[in-house]
Amino acid sequence: MDVKHFSCALRVKALSGDGIFTGYASTFGNLDQQNEIVAAGAFTRTLSKWQRQGRTPALLWMHDPTQPIGIWQSIVEDKSGLHVEGRLALRTQKGMEAYELLKLGALTGLSIGYRVVSSQIDAKRRARILTDVDLFEISLVTFPANESARIDVVKERGKDTALIASQAAERLRKAAQILVER
Repeated sequence: MDVKHFSCALRVKALSGDGIFTGYASTFGNLDQQNEIVAAGAFTRTLSKWQRQGRTPALLWMHDPTQPIGIWQSIVEDKSGLHVEGRLALRTQKGMEAYELLKLGALTGLSIGYRVVSSQIDAKRRARILTDVDLFEISLVTFPANESARIDVVKERGKDTALIASQAAERLRKAAQILVER
């Protein structure tokens, strides 16, 4: 069984106080660091299979099958890629840690665990194009293979985290300046 992990940076539009976040687990047409490109439609069959079973792939911490950290509430293929909505298990230590790291912007990546069903080789781009995969898990990760996608905005109970981060950076600059002057 050829099991692969394909990393794609998580683009979170919002992170609510109840641990719900949204983003893209995979985007179509992007060459990743493993020389693979996911084609539009690659998830159609596997998502249909999950839907018939009334389940979703696992939401894991760093591909560790012993560390589920929540559930996927929605997984949909759209024109851009695999759009996901997850809910972190905030009453667990790892779920709360993941939530805090997402709020800070310290954790920004998603990575899919899958088995290749069919693919093509693009000799020009020297890449394998994934046309059909069996998706079995999606993990929050630190280092995604697709470096081009990052979290856009994370909201924390009505606050824009980008603003909070910029204020924190300014406080750090001021503190560093004080230390240098001593």
